[in-house]
This record gives sequence, C-alpha cells and structure tokens, in this order.
Amino acid sequence: MTPSAAPFRPDTCQSGAGGIDWSSIASAESMSAFCGIMAGFVFAGLVTVIGQKNPPGGDAHASRALKLLLPCFIGLAMASYLYALTSGELVCTRAITEQLFSGAILATDALLVIVALAWLLPAYGRNKHGEVRFFRGLILFAAQFSILMLTVSSDGFTKSVLHGQTAGWATTLVWSSGGVCFVAVCLSWRAPLPSIPPVPAILPPGVTAQGWDEYCRDESFNHRVARAVKGAVTVGGLLAVAGGCAVGLAYTSWTSMQPWLVYPLAEAALLLPATVIAAGVWAVPRD
Repeated sequence: MTPSAAPFRPDTCQSGAGGIDWSSIASAESMSAFCGIMAGFVFAGLVTVIGQKNPPGGDAHASRALKLLLPCFIGLAMASYLYALTSGELVCTRAITEQLFSGAILATDALLVIVALAWLLPAYGRNKHGEVRFFRGLILFAAQFSILMLTVSSDGFTKSVLHGQTAGWATTLVWSSGGVCFVAVCLSWRAPLPSIPPVPAILPPGVTAQGWDEYCRDESFNHRVARAVKGAVTVGGLLAVAGGCAVGLAYTSWTSMQPWLVYPLAEAALLLPATVIAAGVWAVPRD
C-alpha cells in the first residue's frame, strides 16, 4: 500500500511560527492596489503626452519621457498582478519570496517614473525657475531611499526564510552590496556629460555645423535613456518570470529553503534593480 503524502497545512504568516513576525500575505492586497493605481497614473500620463503638442525643440525630451514611461507602466501592472497572486497565498515562505521580487520591480519602476517626469519639464518649457535642478535632487534622494529599501528587503528575506539562522557573512554581504549601490547611484548622479568631439567633415543627415553640439548632447542623452529602458525591461522581465515560477512550485518545495538558494536570491533582488536605478539616475536631464 502506497503511503499517503503529509496533509497540507495552510501557513498564512499569522501564527508567528519560525520567528516570522510580518505577514507578506496580509499586505499584498494593499500593495497590489497601490501598484495598480500607480500604473493607472502612468498610463494617463502616456496618453496625455502623446496627445499634447510640444513647444518647438521639446519633441526629443518628450520622446525620452515616453520611452521611460512605457516600461514603467508594464512593470507596475505586472507588480500589481504578482502582489494579487501573493494575496491568495497559503504558504508563508512562498509569499515572502514572491513579495521580494514584486518589491524589486516596484522600487525600480517608481524611480524611473520620476526620471520620466523630469524629462517632461524641458519638453514643455517648465525650467524657468530651477525645476530640473529640484527634480535632480529629488531623484537622488528617491534613488538612495529605494536602495535602502531594497537592502532592508533582501536582509529581511534571508532572516525570515531561514528563521533567523542567517550566516554573519551573508548579512555583511547584503549591506556591503547596498553600500556599493549607494556609491554607484551617487557617481551616476554626478557623472558629467561626455565631451563633444570636433565637427566632422561629413555631418549626419539634417545636422548643421552650428547644431553639432546640440546633436551630440541629444545622442548622449538618448543613449543613457536607452540603457535605462533596456535595463528596466530586462530586469523587470526576469523578476516577473521568477515570481511566476515561484507561484507554480508546489508547497512541498517551500518547507525548507536551503541557504545556497536563499543568499543568491537576496543578492539578485538587490543588485539587479539597483543597476537599473543607477542607470535611471545616469539618464536624468541637466539644467
């Protein structure tokens, strides 16, 4: 006679078993609504920018904002969906892992939304009173805060999943990685624009010698924005796939997660979005 499997016992993070004193499941519904509302605002912004005529010379700035807003809309909608899945969880460890990925997507896209808004200022001529300078400072603060939240989330993930039995070197590694990401964000924020090369003998089509400097600056900003957009799409897609795979794993796979799996997941959920955040700060407009 084949022995029956152990009966499934729901664990909704409410009992405090294993030292887990935070319910990812209870907060997931509210987080899903929050991400959905943010996605709605981003979609409204996309429609408004597309339908609004720019002043002369503002088309390039508006196009950069659109390029940043579109992946943010998709990412926030995906984060809302993943949080909604977590709200129906009956396995606490799986819920904590899912929320680790969803939170990383939210931190990344929320920062890029602010970068996109900063590009709308020069697009519509809203920089007569230092608005771009103000947004640059705001973006630096938001980026550093996002890095801090990602670091706390990764550290909390290891402690929750391993029931407080986290190796000291792993905790040091997480906070050291967070410190490196802090420095990377500051360096990206202070990074100067590349020097403008001499006017070539053969100019690109539609570019004059008088407009060479402006063309080079536009190409530099286009390159930076493209890097941030590609990073957001790539990292957001990887995290969304990871969250979907976590949902599909049976509850028997979550009874005891091994440290060799927990530590890389915590580092990946910190470093991947932090890389995109640094790229977003690198793509912020200048006065």
